[in-house]
Amino acid sequence: MSQAADKHIHNPILETERLLLRKLRISDDRDIFEYAKNPEISRYVTWETHKSIEDARAFITWNLERYDKGEIGEWGIELKETGRIIGSIGFVELDTVNFCGTVGYALSKKYWGKGIMTEAVKRIIGFAFEEMGLNRVEAVHIPENEASGRVMQKAGMLYEGLLRQRMFAKGRFWDLKQYAIVKDDLR
Repeated sequence: MSQAADKHIHNPILETERLLLRKLRISDDRDIFEYAKNPEISRYVTWETHKSIEDARAFITWNLERYDKGEIGEWGIELKETGRIIGSIGFVELDTVNFCGTVGYALSKKYWGKGIMTEAVKRIIGFAFEEMGLNRVEAVHIPENEASGRVMQKAGMLYEGLLRQRMFAKGRFWDLKQYAIVKDDLR
């Protein structure tokens, strides 16, 4: 599995019809701040709404350090049409013992409902199975965020159940709905 993990560590550029999934750069700070300052974006995730451009730079710097250390990093979601970063996607957890990765993502509200995140998630799933050698890709969302669940379903993931009070974030416990796809599902 170490070879699979090494391939992920380099966060290669992944392409779809409308998107480039690529490593983040400091110059992406304004694009990230533009969407991450919206409280609707951060309402259902573990991170807080960005209050300044410095918050976006801190997120980018954290990812640059992870790339340099050979750890899991986020891909920026670049819209080919504009060349701008409109979101991020990555493995929030990678279990190399069990060949499983947990995907997390965020997208600018301006692009909700256009199939963009489904396109990105499908590409990450393909990369996970074909290049990383994973057997399972999973994702979770809080029950109030059904739009995220629809993304998971459209990307081919199956609902597996409710994880009661599974996550502690923003001062409280959250239930999570779990979805997953395994390599055999594609046969």
